[in-house]
Amino acid sequence: MSKPWDNVRLRIKLRETTYSKPDAEHERIKRRMKILGIIAIVAFGILVTRLWFMQIVSGEEYRKKAESNRIRQVSLEAARGRILDRKDRTLAKNSNTLTVSVVPAELDDEGGVVERLSKLLGMGEREIAKKIEESQAPNQRAVLIKSEVSPDIVTYIAEHQREFRGVIAGTKAVRNYPYHSLAAHTLGYLGQVSEEVLSEKKEKGYTAGDEVGISGVEATYDEFLRGKAGELRLEVDAQGNFVREISRREAVPGNDLRLTIDLDVQAQVEEALRWGVELARTHTDAESGKKYEAPGASVVVLDPKNGEIIAMASYPTFDLNEFAGGISEEAWKTLNDPKNDFPLNNRPIMSEIPPGSTFKVVSALGALNESMYKTDSAFVCNHVFEKGAFKDFPKYCWSEHGRINLFNGIVESCDVVFYEIGYSFFLRQSQDVGKTLWQYASDFQLGKTTGVDLVGEKDGRVPNPEWKKEFNKNRPQYQAWYPGDTVNMAIGQGDLLATPLQMACLYAGIANGGKFVKPRLAKQVTEEGNKAAKESSPELRAVLDIPDIYLDQVSRALSGVVQGRGTASATFDGFPLGAIPVAGKTGTSEIAGKQPTAWFVCYAPVGDPKYVVAVAIEEGGHGGQSAAPVARRILEVLFNVEARGEIKPSLGD
Repeated sequence: MSKPWDNVRLRIKLRETTYSKPDAEHERIKRRMKILGIIAIVAFGILVTRLWFMQIVSGEEYRKKAESNRIRQVSLEAARGRILDRKDRTLAKNSNTLTVSVVPAELDDEGGVVERLSKLLGMGEREIAKKIEESQAPNQRAVLIKSEVSPDIVTYIAEHQREFRGVIAGTKAVRNYPYHSLAAHTLGYLGQVSEEVLSEKKEKGYTAGDEVGISGVEATYDEFLRGKAGELRLEVDAQGNFVREISRREAVPGNDLRLTIDLDVQAQVEEALRWGVELARTHTDAESGKKYEAPGASVVVLDPKNGEIIAMASYPTFDLNEFAGGISEEAWKTLNDPKNDFPLNNRPIMSEIPPGSTFKVVSALGALNESMYKTDSAFVCNHVFEKGAFKDFPKYCWSEHGRINLFNGIVESCDVVFYEIGYSFFLRQSQDVGKTLWQYASDFQLGKTTGVDLVGEKDGRVPNPEWKKEFNKNRPQYQAWYPGDTVNMAIGQGDLLATPLQMACLYAGIANGGKFVKPRLAKQVTEEGNKAAKESSPELRAVLDIPDIYLDQVSRALSGVVQGRGTASATFDGFPLGAIPVAGKTGTSEIAGKQPTAWFVCYAPVGDPKYVVAVAIEEGGHGGQSAAPVARRILEVLFNVEARGEIKPSLGD
C-alpha cells in the first residue's frame, strides 16, 4: 500500500520530468544555433574576402579576361623595309595578298573548324595544328595559316563565319622577292621568331609570333628592316564577328636597306655558275672513270679596295617566295633533303674546303719574306718528291716540269717546288727559326671569319701542332706533327680549310698591296624620304708585314698563270689581257672519299684592281678545267668584253 508521501514524491518527480525536458531541448537548440551562426559568419567572411580579392586585388586581371571575350587585339604589322641593289633596284619588297589566319583563343576546334579549314585550303589538319602550336603567339594574336589563297576562299569564309569561328580571311602584306631565286642566299628569308632570339631581343620590341629574318641580310639587318608594330582593338560578338573599332595605333614602317650587290652582275654571275657546273659534269674523273658530280659551287665578286661585294652566288639555290607567308611542310622537307645537295647552304661563307694550289701564294710570299728563296731560285721536278723524310713516303706532282724556278713554279703550279718550300718551313720550325707557315696563313686572315655582314659564316681552319694535339686528344698516336703536315699545307692540302669568301679576301689583300678590307654587303640604311640612317664605310682588317717588292713579284707570276705556259692560259686565249691584265691562280683540292674540287681566284686589272673573282666548284674536277672558264665569263661581264667563241678549259691544276 502506497504511502501519501510516496504519492507526493511521485507527483513531484513527474512534474520535474515534465518541466526539465523542454529546458534541455532548448539548450541543445541554442547550442546548434550558435554553431550555425559561427559557420554563417565564417562563410560570410570567406565570401567577403573572396569578393574583395576578386574585385580589388585581381580586378584588373578579371576585367581584362572579361573584355577579351568581346575585344580582339589585332597586331598591325609594320611594313618591312625594302632591300635594294646598289642602283636602287628592288630585290625584296612587300606585296598585299589574300591570306587565312587563325586566332587561337577564338578557335572552336570542337566544332570541327580545323577539319573544315583543312578541306577548304587543301592542307593537312596536322600541318594547320603545327603552325598554331609553333607560332608562340599570344592567344589573341592571329596566326597566319596560308597566303596567296583565292578570292573564292576568302568569300566563302566570310559567308560562313559561324562555321569558321576564330578564322580570319583577308588581305595581308607578305614579303615578296621579284627575282625569286636571284641572290637568295644573300637576301635570306623570314620565319617565326625563335624562343632564343625572343629572349635576347624582347627589350627591343620583339614579341612572340613575330616574323623575323632567319638568314641573309634579312637576319643581319632585321632590327632596321622590321619597323614597329601598331595595334588595333576591335569589339566582336560571341561568334567573333566584327562589331566596331575601339582604338588604333598605327605601325611605323621599317627602313630600306641598300646593298653593294649589282643586280645585273648578280644575274650574270649566277648564270655563269650554272653553266660552269654543267660544264664540269661533262668532264670525266681520270681516277674513278666517272663524270664529275659537281653537287655545289660558289662565286664571290668583290672590290678589293673597299670590300664591297658586287655579287655572291651559291649553287644550288632556291626560290625565296616559297617562304612568303610561311613555307609548307613539304617544301621545307624538300629543301633539307640531302639528295637535293642542301640548297639552303650559303656556300661562299659555309663551305670549308682545302684551298689547293690557290694557297701557294701564301707559301711563296712566306718563303720570300723569310729569305728562304728568291723568285729565281732553281728547283727540279721529276714528278716525284722524295727528299729527306720523304724517301720512304714520296709525294708526287701533277706533272713533270723539269728544271723550274719559284716564279714559274707559281705560273705552272708545280707541286714539287712547294713541297720543297714546305719541307724547308718544317726544318726551320723544328729549329725554332723564323715564322711558321701556319703563322703566315693566319697573317693572310685564314682560320678566322672575315666579318662579312651575314649570319652563319664559318672560320675555316689553319692547323698547327697545338690544334692537332687537341683534335686527337683521344688518339695519342696521331698527335705528333710530322713533316708531311707542313708539306701538305704548303700546297693547300692536309687539314687546311678555307671558304670561297676567305680566298677572295686573301687575293684582295695581295691585289690591294697587303691591305685586307672587311667584306660587306650593306651600303646604306635609309629612312622614309630616302634619308640615310646608317652609312657603311670601308673597314681595314689587317695589313701584311711583307715588302711590296715580294707582293709585286708574286702578282707578276699570277699574271703568267693566264698566259704562255700558265695553268689557265687556254681558258684566257682571246681575252684582251693587254688592256685588262688578269692575275689568277688555279687550284685542285683533294678530299678523301670525294672527287676533287676545282678552284680559280683572280683579280683585274693588275696594278689598279677593281674586282676579285673567286670560283669554287665542289667535286668539279681541276681548277683550269672547270673553275677558270667560269671566272673568264664573269670578267667578260664585269669589263664589258665581247665574248669570242667557245671558252676552252685548261688542263692545268
